[in-house]
Amino acid sequence: MSTRRWARRAVPGEGAAPNGRVAASPTAVAPTAIPPSRRGLRAPALRPPVELLLYVAIALAALLSRFWDLGSRALHHDESLHAYYSWIYAEGEGYIHHPLMHGPALFHLDALAYLLFGATDYVTRVPAAVFGVALVLLPALLRGEGLLGRWGALLASFLLLVSPSTLYFSRFIRHDIFALAGTFLLFIALLRYVERPERRWLITGGVTIGFMLTTHEVTFVSLFILVTFILIAIAYRVAPALFWIFGAGLIALGLLAAGLDRLGVAPLPEIPWQNPTRDAVLAYLVALVRHPLVVGALGIALLTVIGSLWLLDRIRDPDRGWIDGLFGAAPPGTTARALADALADRTGLALGAGLGLALFTLLYTSLFTNPGGLASGTVGALGYWLGQHGVQRGEQPWFYYLLLLPQYEYLAALLFPVGIGIVAGQGLRALVRGQELDGRWYTRALLVYWGAVMLAVLSWAGEKMPWLVVHITLPLTLLAASLLGSGAERLERAWTSWNARQRSRSVYLGLASLGLAAAWFLLMAWGSAGPFVQSTTSGFPQLVRAIRPEIAGHWRWLWLPLVVVAVIAATVAAERRSRPHLLTMSAALSLGLVLLQIHAGWRLTYREGDVPRDMLIYVQTSPQVVQLTRDLEALSHELTGGMGLEVWYDSGTQWPMNWYLREFTSRRYFGTTLRELPADPPPVILYSLEYLNNMSPEAARQLESQYTYVEYPMRWWFPEDQTYRRFAIAPELKNEARQNYQTDQPPPYSAGDVLRSVWSSISSLQRPEQQAKVFRLVAFRELPATIGSYRFRVYIRNDLVPYVNDLRYGDSGSAAAHEDVASAATQHDEEHAGDPGNAGTRAS
Repeated sequence: MSTRRWARRAVPGEGAAPNGRVAASPTAVAPTAIPPSRRGLRAPALRPPVELLLYVAIALAALLSRFWDLGSRALHHDESLHAYYSWIYAEGEGYIHHPLMHGPALFHLDALAYLLFGATDYVTRVPAAVFGVALVLLPALLRGEGLLGRWGALLASFLLLVSPSTLYFSRFIRHDIFALAGTFLLFIALLRYVERPERRWLITGGVTIGFMLTTHEVTFVSLFILVTFILIAIAYRVAPALFWIFGAGLIALGLLAAGLDRLGVAPLPEIPWQNPTRDAVLAYLVALVRHPLVVGALGIALLTVIGSLWLLDRIRDPDRGWIDGLFGAAPPGTTARALADALADRTGLALGAGLGLALFTLLYTSLFTNPGGLASGTVGALGYWLGQHGVQRGEQPWFYYLLLLPQYEYLAALLFPVGIGIVAGQGLRALVRGQELDGRWYTRALLVYWGAVMLAVLSWAGEKMPWLVVHITLPLTLLAASLLGSGAERLERAWTSWNARQRSRSVYLGLASLGLAAAWFLLMAWGSAGPFVQSTTSGFPQLVRAIRPEIAGHWRWLWLPLVVVAVIAATVAAERRSRPHLLTMSAALSLGLVLLQIHAGWRLTYREGDVPRDMLIYVQTSPQVVQLTRDLEALSHELTGGMGLEVWYDSGTQWPMNWYLREFTSRRYFGTTLRELPADPPPVILYSLEYLNNMSPEAARQLESQYTYVEYPMRWWFPEDQTYRRFAIAPELKNEARQNYQTDQPPPYSAGDVLRSVWSSISSLQRPEQQAKVFRLVAFRELPATIGSYRFRVYIRNDLVPYVNDLRYGDSGSAAAHEDVASAATQHDEEHAGDPGNAGTRAS
């Protein structure tokens, strides 16, 4: 990338000493001292480099995209919990950490935001947006040639800017964006310290680890990835034979587990995650330590450690101690050398560890007001979330992230297997030839390992949620940026060596590739936009879109533009001198995928927001809840002149209503059962349909005679059963009803059954109607089924119905609204006569 420096460099003879150094004092230079080629030229104007301007543009775009319209979307169920307890903390009522809601960093940041700017939906998401902007700009720290390179770092910032999942969860007040930013900074500190051991990166790493531990339990996975990668890199450099020792240990552990299973040994005891008492925890620990698998695993681990120490003792220099004897001969720029330097820098280690521990202690003790937080933030958090693995909240299948990621992160998902192949190929070639690998390969190897292990662990874990996808997205996006950056560097070199004709040819090839890809998209959009027909595939009749009848017998012709692109690429590749033009074609097609990502991110984040037509929008609070809150605020000011309106609500509406009703001074929570109403009944009652039948007959009669109701969705969700769950069999799920959506075959299922179910889904894409269905789902989020919902009722005292209608419809619509209320009430009474579970009258 061509850049200019901030200051103009001195040329020989222009304010320079005979040795080439700039003279100490600026003196007038005689015209004869200026080289003839420089005479008559004006000094270049001082201006910032293009690279800096691009980063500034990306920063401004990040600020706009993360902060614009931040408060319009209703707070998700989890967001409402985080917001409410942060608000309580800001109001001076304290905060006590509980593993259920992860680490304390979010609550301290949100409470600080409330203290500074007030408690609103917008302010609630401000800390997440701040960290989202920081995440976009962090790749600038990896601009070194042995890291991502200048092009790669710039592209990494741009790809994180337009990443749909990163954008969406940068505007979502959960812990993941904080943990993700910390993880990225920690890996940056590792790479920069290996490149050049400087104390600042050692301290940064220690503080970052302390912060990460206060965010989210996925931190333990990130630290596992970091530590194991360091160990692998050191073992490869110092003692490759260690791989054989550890491999033998893993094989022995596998044989032990298989043997115990064949002998019928009971599985490991389950973690007492539900309200664990001290006795239950102690009993679990005793049973765990006594279990044959644990005893055998500890023995294998001990033998592995002894064997490793024996090997290291044989290869080290006995005269130089353990650290220097093992790592002292490692060349600069290697992990082994960096570890030796880090262990030798006791001051840097002490500062990093001390500051990280101080931050951990400060936040987990809630600014020294809750000493018990130190225990709940370590053993308690890890034990609780390990227990959730068996609970399987959400019950997502093993292929959840494999289908979620490609729907949004097109470039990252496409280039990840390419990156794996490049890293593996270069590594094997260097191993065979005995060559050294450069820093760029080391960075990519870390990204491949990071992405692969994170994907594997999160796919294995029983707790699968859409927001966790960002922990997979980040390393895959950085890897894609590294590959694209290398391609951009090669294209830049080729561009400078081409003549005008070659440049024109390259531009035409790129435009043709992009135009043909756009033509394919438009043809698929046209061909798949057929009429709506009746379908019963989801279990009940509904309208679904079919392909256009006129294209049904000629569907394959819609793929002609992509076939032409492939033919052009093969023709260009066949001529050796023309192969660099493939870089231009790749850049053009990558630009097309970026445009699709921008479209997906815009639709997901701004156009829909809290309407769950995307897999990333998970059990989202409906926008009707926000509108209801505004209506209740207006009604309260109308009746009480303030926020004194009495509002009752049940357990099913508690979240998010604890947050949205926080300023109503007369709000009342009554749990799951409504016994009876007082002589002066409250103006408004919120009741979820889940607990509606729990009310007493007396309360049902009072609601029927004294109230009118309107029904809203409280939360709604993406139709999982009719979409991605049909991809394959998921035998790991405890709920047998959710294991197989393809056939009527009952459990148990073998590995062969799972593979056949995967192939069934893949082979179904040969059918035009299936291609059209997938295309309409990914491109336009046209769902094959209706979204599900959890509903609640708003009971309004009959004497207040005119006020509510006036507030909602205005004076001009008041009369019509009153007629609608009467008509709806009559219709409801006729339809539900004698039904005690449907007390009340439906409002307009």
